[in-house]
Amino acid sequence: MLVDAESLQILHVHKADGTEHDFAMLKNSILNELGENVKILCDSGYQGIKNFHKNSEHPVKKPRNGELTAEDKQYNKELAQRRIYIEHVNRRIKIYRICKETYRNKRNRMMLRINLIAALYNNMEPLRG
Repeated sequence: MLVDAESLQILHVHKADGTEHDFAMLKNSILNELGENVKILCDSGYQGIKNFHKNSEHPVKKPRNGELTAEDKQYNKELAQRRIYIEHVNRRIKIYRICKETYRNKRNRMMLRINLIAALYNNMEPLRG
């Protein structure tokens, strides 16, 4: 799911055939269409995204048998504070149980229903006051 950080509107939803990692799904769907001026804030599951999109940020991982520096901890905290609104969007979408649990209806109608839920969310009152 691609979310605008300012308006918190859902811009893009992508469907995977079977089980596919979020990063692989991003690489296969919209990543090539995004311009370099678009900033991507992602979680630690997207390690290596800088190889595909230069204007992206993800948390610094603790090195093996080491510790994070104070600067790295501060960076991770600031990134988490900017990303928390996207997690709130995920929570609001999962209120509609069709997006939370295993989809058990006709597969050809799934994306229609997901897009309708995204439209319902986009018309809800904003998260930030």
